[in-house]
Amino acid sequence: MRKLQEAEGLDQLIEAGSSGYFPLFYQDWIHESCADQIEVKKMSFSRAAETVHRVYKLMERHHSLDRKKTAIGAMKSDERKDFVLSFMKMVEYRALDKVKELH
Repeated sequence: MRKLQEAEGLDQLIEAGSSGYFPLFYQDWIHESCADQIEVKKMSFSRAAETVHRVYKLMERHHSLDRKKTAIGAMKSDERKDFVLSFMKMVEYRALDKVKELH
């Protein structure tokens, strides 16, 4: 049951991200993490998914988005950057899947 809740919550956040809404992140974190586009392009989907699932599992005990943001803010800068980049990669793949469905 918990895995299902985690998957649904994460899926909703990724879906929101594919619409341009990122409730887990402050704009500063996104700009800081995505400044180096080369790292985003080199990251594999499997590595990104592993990172996102690992971090999200640690945050799942926090039920509100504000508490999840606080937990992300408490992370070391490099860990947070890696999580944001990984999340963006998953959003990118979701968006690409939608485009493929349209064809």
